[in-house]
Amino acid sequence: MHLYDKLVKNQKHHKRMLRDSEEFQFYVANRNLLNGLDIYKALINSLNEFDIIRANIVIRAIQNKKALDEAILYAFKGSKMKTEEVSDFIHERMVGLPYIQEGDLKIYVPIFNRSVNELYYRDFGKLLSKPYSTLIEDFSSSCIDCFEMYGFSLYDSLFSKYIVIKKTEKTLVLYHFDFSTIYFVDDQGRLEAKLALFDKYMHRPVKNHIIDRIGSVVDAYLNDDREGMYQALVNNNLISKKLIFKIKHEEFKFKRKLQRKADRA
Repeated sequence: MHLYDKLVKNQKHHKRMLRDSEEFQFYVANRNLLNGLDIYKALINSLNEFDIIRANIVIRAIQNKKALDEAILYAFKGSKMKTEEVSDFIHERMVGLPYIQEGDLKIYVPIFNRSVNELYYRDFGKLLSKPYSTLIEDFSSSCIDCFEMYGFSLYDSLFSKYIVIKKTEKTLVLYHFDFSTIYFVDDQGRLEAKLALFDKYMHRPVKNHIIDRIGSVVDAYLNDDREGMYQALVNNNLISKKLIFKIKHEEFKFKRKLQRKADRA
């Protein structure tokens, strides 16, 4: 079994952490918003916490869109606002909504490309005229892969509940408190690997100062130092010595088996 799968399988209360998490509760309550969006259909029925977090990012983007659509329709069609009042009214409705900051542009609806987000941020009137007016009623065909387009920025924003630990050119390292897990995300917004912490052999896991404690683990991973990563996990009381010994023993047996096959070839 792969190292990362082994850590997940042995994580203390893994299934309960998922079931009781705010992320899962939010997902169950709102995943119906993903219906009809073919590009995100794989996220509708997931029990993988990383995909649930990704689904929640999309859900929050859809919720933003609905809130802004309502404000725009009211400002332009349902009220008698003066032209100069419309912008202030809609921007007031943006307060508290998650967004991605790119220069002077705030992206509130990352399921759309940047040009459409320009309209949602400061050129609202165009959304009521063709060809953009269809976005309000039926936007499924206009959705893009937000993880591929916005990459690291999407995770490093209020759309997610992640804590950013480190960022390199190719890898974003995240931590999620609900799941006691370190995530390594590639520059396409996909999961590269994850380290589920605090295994079942640890009787009283200590989770204080966790961000400081995982630093050496992250550095070892990024330096492709597997042995150093094992050592850092144990030294910082993130994984038990017993589980690391079991994992290393299985790796040794697997390598020996491969060597025997090579010798017979």
